[in-house]
Amino acid sequence: MSASTARTIARWTLRVLAVVVVLVLTGVGVVYGLSERRLRARFATPDHAFAARDDAAAVARGKHLVTTRGCMDCHGENLAGRTIIDDPMIGRLTGANLTRGGRGAALGDRDWELAVRHGLRADGSALLVMPSQEMTGMSDEDLAAIVAYARSVPAVGTERTPPRAGPLIRALYLGGQVKLLAAEQIDHAASHVPHVDVAPTAEYGRYVAAMCTGCHGPGYSGGKIPGAPPDWGPAANITPAGNPGRWSEAEFVHALTTGTRPDGSRIDGKLMPLKIIAQMDTVELRAVYQFLRTLPPRPYGNR
Repeated sequence: MSASTARTIARWTLRVLAVVVVLVLTGVGVVYGLSERRLRARFATPDHAFAARDDAAAVARGKHLVTTRGCMDCHGENLAGRTIIDDPMIGRLTGANLTRGGRGAALGDRDWELAVRHGLRADGSALLVMPSQEMTGMSDEDLAAIVAYARSVPAVGTERTPPRAGPLIRALYLGGQVKLLAAEQIDHAASHVPHVDVAPTAEYGRYVAAMCTGCHGPGYSGGKIPGAPPDWGPAANITPAGNPGRWSEAEFVHALTTGTRPDGSRIDGKLMPLKIIAQMDTVELRAVYQFLRTLPPRPYGNR
């Protein structure tokens, strides 16, 4: 190969690389711009009369709810927050410090209501990866209990770096593969009940089972979990068409408290939050079972 030919190839290689770099940067810029517009959107919510409590019964109920509804997964066992993911491509997903030594000191009753039920900050902007779609139907009484417990725990003076969305998760978000904002999934004008009766009924089971929709889907038929890590398996179909539909109430309760199915096989503890579910009481588990029995059988993976 002559020197002239080699120089020509080198020039074209550099030109192609330059074009590729420009296209990549342009793509990243488009993804950032479109996603940022949605991430910075403001949501309107009607005023709702809500007042937190501080009595011992409320604190005890709040501790139970915080423990069994997955709050500690992101906010830590002491509610001082934790970093879940910190990756340049995915982003930084952190749970805030909810104690009085951190973000919790600045949260009034209305702030709590907006965050838990609506996935919003006080200015109406959306919180990142806050599963409020699972808690938007929470009663005033239970929300007040959660606030009471959070305000009762010892203050921890650690503040977490705010979460941010990286380029990969923004692209998945725009493509509908990841739901970053619960605020986009919630009917913010819906009314809220002051109280729910705690009993082993299908009605209470529907209330409790809202926490299951993130993985099993709004129709509880399971399938691939949107935005889940590649090594996660699909969620089970827990409608009457799935295996749990063939279990008795006692078998259902035993499976969720021990992690062992009636046939002796183990439930995948990596996918299923067994440590959390094991702390639910029998009334809650029986209620969930009764609710799942009322669902229409759905094909697997139909979410």
